[in-house]
Amino acid sequence: MQKLYAKIKKNSKYFHQNAWCINEPERWGWPFAVTIEPACIDYTVQGGPGGQYRLSDVNLFVVEDDKELRIS
Repeated sequence: MQKLYAKIKKNSKYFHQNAWCINEPERWGWPFAVTIEPACIDYTVQGGPGGQYRLSDVNLFVVEDDKELRIS
């Protein structure tokens, strides 16, 4: 099973939280690991420094062989 990762989009009000991940990759990871929680109406992306995000706030990735593949 592929693991999902995320980076916060530049146009998100949470964008500044990317810096937390970049500065503490051992704590948060970069990109940071996430899961999708369909039961949550708005904040379906769970994980990272903020704990939860809307799909519109993040870009999702899978990572294989140290290469990031963005999911559209």
